[in-house]
Amino acid sequence: MGHAGLRWLDQILLSVLAGLVTLYIWYAAEHVRLLLSFPFPLDYGEGPLLAQVRHLTDRYDLHQLYADPSRAPFLIVNYPPLFLLLSAGLTVLIGMPLVAGRLIALAAAIAATAALAALIGRRGAWLALLWLAVPVVREWMPLMRVDLLGVALGLWAVWVADNDRLPPVWRGALAGGLAVGCLLTKPSLIAGPLAAATIFLAEWIRLRPQPEPHARYALLTFLATATLAGGGIVAALAWATQGWFLIHVIAANANRWEADLALGFWRQQLTLRWPLAIAALLGGAIVWRTERRKMLLPALTYTLAGTLGAIGVGKVGAYANYFFEWYAGLIWLCGLGWSTLTAVNQRRSVRSLAMSSLLILSLLYYPPLWDANRLRPAGLIEPSPPRLAFGQYGLWADVRREADVLAALTRTGMALAREARTAGPVIFTDVPGLASGAGVTARIPVFEFRQLLDQGLADQTTLLQELANGKPPLILLDYLGNWLTPEMITIIQHRYAQDGSLGLIDRYRSVATGPAQPPLQPVAAGGVQLAGVQLAPPLGVAYEPGQLLTLSLQWQRIDQYPADDLTVVVRVLFAGNRVAAHSELPLLYGALPPARWSTTAPIEHMQPIALPLELLPGTYQLAVGLRDSNGHDLIAPQPVATIAIEAQGGSFFTETGYFVPAAFMRAWAELGAVERVGWPLMPAVPFTWGWLQCFERVCLEARDSTISIRSLGRELYLAETMRSAQCFTGTPATTICPGFTNYSEQIADLGQPLSGELFRNGWIVQWTEYARLERNTDGTVFGLGRLGDETLHLPPGVRYRWPGSTIAERR
Repeated sequence: MGHAGLRWLDQILLSVLAGLVTLYIWYAAEHVRLLLSFPFPLDYGEGPLLAQVRHLTDRYDLHQLYADPSRAPFLIVNYPPLFLLLSAGLTVLIGMPLVAGRLIALAAAIAATAALAALIGRRGAWLALLWLAVPVVREWMPLMRVDLLGVALGLWAVWVADNDRLPPVWRGALAGGLAVGCLLTKPSLIAGPLAAATIFLAEWIRLRPQPEPHARYALLTFLATATLAGGGIVAALAWATQGWFLIHVIAANANRWEADLALGFWRQQLTLRWPLAIAALLGGAIVWRTERRKMLLPALTYTLAGTLGAIGVGKVGAYANYFFEWYAGLIWLCGLGWSTLTAVNQRRSVRSLAMSSLLILSLLYYPPLWDANRLRPAGLIEPSPPRLAFGQYGLWADVRREADVLAALTRTGMALAREARTAGPVIFTDVPGLASGAGVTARIPVFEFRQLLDQGLADQTTLLQELANGKPPLILLDYLGNWLTPEMITIIQHRYAQDGSLGLIDRYRSVATGPAQPPLQPVAAGGVQLAGVQLAPPLGVAYEPGQLLTLSLQWQRIDQYPADDLTVVVRVLFAGNRVAAHSELPLLYGALPPARWSTTAPIEHMQPIALPLELLPGTYQLAVGLRDSNGHDLIAPQPVATIAIEAQGGSFFTETGYFVPAAFMRAWAELGAVERVGWPLMPAVPFTWGWLQCFERVCLEARDSTISIRSLGRELYLAETMRSAQCFTGTPATTICPGFTNYSEQIADLGQPLSGELFRNGWIVQWTEYARLERNTDGTVFGLGRLGDETLHLPPGVRYRWPGSTIAERR
């Protein structure tokens, strides 16, 4: 190809590259705009940081944050304090801690871009903008996360170390201070400090024969600053917190490393950005073949250290942020190669064209940020293949999807915040941002707590006792099993019951127990005694045959060395000692042995028992006994309470295995029975606010003896990203749309329309307060959405989790 052809091809490639970079900058700017207006923590890591900054700006001193995490406010602070101090300082000025933390991260991302531009040099500085096109940089730059601040400080430490126009002592001190700031932001960000140290060391070795001691002064000042300042701050914090600072920052981050996890992350990054890695190798080779090769030493040191840091992505709980320094190093090498070609006037060489082509290839595809069907990050549940940056599924489509998702998360977040504040001041959740976003306290940060617990540095006994007693009253879970211990899960399944969901989050509330009464006969054996009996009042005038009787037993430890593996036996007795129903359950569900109980307060053991359908009206006794691990009776079941049983019209549904009390049964029949309501999907559960029972299409509530339909349409529509205010006829959806009019007239209690008509999963739907009307596209098949099923979020084949598993039989 001739000189003119190379020139034209170079201009075309350069234009395409510049256009793609501009497109990605717009993409990043839109992400920033949307996130800065989103009022709640978006990912797990933002939640604990928001809580920490709030406490720091409220009434806590810095050393009080790094305290015993078993005491209120139950914080585990993973990072040194620099980011927290900067965020708290900005919060004082603007009054919004979440926005303050996000602005710090955004400023750090821009500062890192500027540092890369300065390190690359004037001729290739614009390639530093590739940093903003890195997917994880774009994702995290407006998030309240510490990493980008550390990366920026590390890069600027390298620039200062390489700037020989500064006086040696000042250069060493400033670079050392920036390196200390990097490590006091996130200790695992070692690339910047190592590259800066390499510059000083190489300079000292090169200039050692010369009489001037400038290089030695710079190196010694750098080392002294880093050692004395960094070590002094760490030592002071460790002393002020009685060692807890090291537990928070080191032990809580000592997660196990898994090779398969690391390989998966590396495969994902290389599949998407392999051209950038090859371009970096080419850039390094270009520089090596010129007199500018000394510029490679800090860049290669930084990249190699960043590669080592990225290997840490195999830590359980890690994310692609471990690649920050690796990506910065690759872009630095690309920029050096580009600037070298420009300096030696070879911008139209084959190497130059190859560099441009590789950088274009690195930007052609992008990973979508959000799942196309769920309010979750893409790829979290199902694979999400990379998409072309332009076209039907390009960057523009992802921005629109993000706007819709964040709007839905804002609606559900506001509803969850109201729930949390009502139940507060302490809730239990596996997503700490749900608590900190609502201004209440999370009982534990589950992931960090689990790391300490697995190392023997934390104890869950107090927490398990609180959960067993139904405190805190509200649990908000993304997933029952998400870093929760088996003991926590077991107690939650027996002591709490799901009260529907809001968006992605399942609500669990403590099951109502009723007032405590002393047992009719004493029950004491194995070092424990029965201190109280609690029965949830019936929904009707008496308990019904077939009903699940909610029984809670208050046990007290009375011996220094109580027996382990005790089993609680509950029986329903009639006509003396004849057994109508029998239930066995390990004491405290096997999750908390009596030897770990407090001796000053009772602990609740909930053991619901199903009343047989064939029970005749009358008065029955509840008897409680204890068995040892060999199945031998330590004490035979003793009468502890009496109950009245009377048939009132409730019914047991063999189709799903649940009993529907009479009050709910009447409402079920009046609404349209199976055709409108569907089969029951859970037992009737007593909560402090009333009773709940969900069916396939509706949930029924009983509050103060009034039966009503829960507004499931309103709750579930909050999480819908597809919104409409018009019918397909173009008229406002102030009433049921014409396409559903005839069908809706056959259905009772739909409530007010909430939406117009819209397409959802291949069906045309319209949301109302209590339902979701559905029809196929040709209008021949009509139906109602399974809103009761959807609010329970039950996986296929999984039954409603309360009351957990028991050994029971009907007599």
